[in-house]
Formats: sequence, structure tokens, C-alpha cells
Amino acid sequence: MDISCNRKALEVEKLRTLGIVGLDYCGSTLVSNVLSSMPGVLNVGESHWIIDRNLGCRECHRVPCPVFTTSMLNDLRSCDLSKESWWDVISRHTDAELVISTDKLPKHYDLFGVPDNLLFLYKEPKSNIVSWCKRKFPKSQESSSQLFNEDEIEAGVRWWLEISSNILDWLDCQERQILVLSLEDFSNDPRGMAMSLCGSLGIEFDSTSINFWNRDLHYIGGNHSVKRLSPNKHFYQKIVVDERWRDHLTDIAAEKIDQNAEISAIIDRVAEISNKGQSSFFRLP
Repeated sequence: MDISCNRKALEVEKLRTLGIVGLDYCGSTLVSNVLSSMPGVLNVGESHWIIDRNLGCRECHRVPCPVFTTSMLNDLRSCDLSKESWWDVISRHTDAELVISTDKLPKHYDLFGVPDNLLFLYKEPKSNIVSWCKRKFPKSQESSSQLFNEDEIEAGVRWWLEISSNILDWLDCQERQILVLSLEDFSNDPRGMAMSLCGSLGIEFDSTSINFWNRDLHYIGGNHSVKRLSPNKHFYQKIVVDERWRDHLTDIAAEKIDQNAEISAIIDRVAEISNKGQSSFFRLP
């Protein structure tokens, strides 16, 4: 969507916000880019990179961005978060009715202001752990084996357990509407899941949003640029369930993750949060 940046501060009504909460590699770039194609929605992405890494729009790169303007970025970098929220600053620079953040971790939302609505985006543990291991323990294409060893997998499991537990502890304390969405559900039925999310958020559904790669995109951060993604990449111009973990885990390693008692306990906690009165629950994978 084309977001105008001329709105005067006195004309700004309270901006509604949705914070996607989850682990790294949980699919937040995918879901937020689909939702940002809906009328009146702005996806700010991993906006903490504006101050943590001094970055601007992922897609515009070095070209001036019509959404994340120099004025907006400067205001965000100089704002006093003890006096106003991150979202209030953004509201002065956009006509959007709903802003979506993929800052994901509680520490960022505690700093910027907890969004009005929270979406816990959940990726199947084996897939999420392998995504983390691929970044931490990269293997060359020439390597004789793409399988991760026991120590590498154990490190991934410890990461998954620690971050998942921290997130769920934080969500337990939030007095907000909490939506819970399985990335695998979304990937299997992006149209149906996007319609459900739009209904929950009270925004209009646009059927062309599913092919988000055909639209102008503006957001901060993310693991890759949608527009500059190579055609030989797994997710190039398509939405599919990520089952690449099968190439990196032996059957025994995959079974150990599936039968891990601590992982199962985390999954049970996700179900508990989703079943609370203020929450919506789509389905665990």
C-alpha cells in the first residue's frame, strides 16, 4: 500500500498497533508483508534496527524511501522514549490506521510500548531449531553432509527453550488481546488465515495480498529482501511450508526433538495462553 507521510501531528488520531511476538526465523516477515498489503496497514518490520543498527527500509536500501523517510528515521532516533512511545512518533509520519511491528522480543516492546494487540507466531520446533542452526553453524554446499551434529542440535534446542520460555512468561503478564498463529497453518492456507486475522483485527481483507511480492514493500529488517531474493531460493514468490529441516536432521534427531519433555511443556503453555478468554487460537502444528 502507498502510505502518505504528510499528516500533521494535530490531525493524528490514535494509531492502532499489532506486535508480532516470536522467535527469530518464525515467519514474521512473511505474515507481516501479507498483512501490510491490506488497506490502511503499515508494516514497520523489525523497527529496533533503526536505532540498534542505524538502518532504514530493507527494500529501498540506499534509495530514499517514501515511507521510512529521513524525517521519520531522524525523529525515531532522537525521540525520548521516557516521554512518548515509539508508536506515537510513527503516527506523526503516516496515515495508516494500523501499524504492524515484527520486533518480536519482549525487550523491544517494553522499550517502545506494548502494542494494543499481540500475535504470537509459532513455528514448528524442528523447523525453527534448524533455521537457527543454519545461521549459527553454516555448512557449505560442498560439504559431504548437511546434517547437524548432536552438539549443534542441542545448542539449537537450548536456544529455542530459553527464548520460548521468556516470551511466554512475558505474554502471561500482558493485558492485551493475544492471537496465536501457527506458521504452518498460515503457509498451508494463507488466504484463509489472512482473512481470519483481518477479521480479528477489524481490517479489510484484500485478496491480492497473498501475492505480496508483486506489491511495493517497505519495512525494516528481516532475514532477506523480498524484491532482491534470488529465483533459486526456496521461498521465491511462493508461500509454502518449510520442511527443509528434513535435510539437516537424522530420523533419530528429529524424534528426540519431538519427544523432548521440555519442548512439549512449552507447547502446552502455548495452548494455555491461547485458551484464555482474551486470546484467539488458530491451531498448533
